Amino acid sequence: MKNWHTTEGWHDPPGVTWIEEEQAWNFVLYAQSATRVILMLYSEHDAAHPVLEYEFDHYRNKSGPVWHCRISKTRAPRAFYYAYRVYGAHDDDNHFHRFDPEKVLLDPYAKAVYFPTNFDREAAKGPGPNDGKAPLGVIDAEIHFDWKDDRYLRHDSDLIIYEMHVRGFTRHDSSGVTPAKRGTYAGVIEKIPYLRDLGVTAIELMPVF
Repeated sequence: MKNWHTTEGWHDPPGVTWIEEEQAWNFVLYAQSATRVILMLYSEHDAAHPVLEYEFDHYRNKSGPVWHCRISKTRAPRAFYYAYRVYGAHDDDNHFHRFDPEKVLLDPYAKAVYFPTNFDREAAKGPGPNDGKAPLGVIDAEIHFDWKDDRYLRHDSDLIIYEMHVRGFTRHDSSGVTPAKRGTYAGVIEKIPYLRDLGVTAIELMPVF
């Protein structure tokens, strides 16, 4: 007996997940204001013409703002890349309602991205389709990173965090940082002894932008 999510998909995690025991992919896309979503699967050698198009059903493939589906590999054995076509309202005055179903959209949660030979950033900006010119998500991306003997950080109750902007903390001459290193990460390194004397055990850097 199958559970509903084995045929309709599960709403977590976002992106695409390979389900080994089912030999199927689970696709998840957050699109709260979308009215229609189509998943497109592409072969390795053709980034313009999908080998399979699957339209999500409002009742079976949607949980709140999340669209999800389960695609068996037997339905698209040559699938290598994927993307979406999303429909909805288009309002130039509303940043959240500027849907253009002519555009091929990359999954923001794709684990790896493929840029086709005819990739054209400008094609995504103006009117008209961008099939074969848009970046695609890689379906079965194997991402491995050798952490060697590194360990997970463990934050205990005695953790003392100092939050800072790198530039603001080191750029002024009163910081005592070497002039050539002011406003840089190297300048922060120079200040580590000072921070230790304060009792700081961890530094949290604010976004550089």
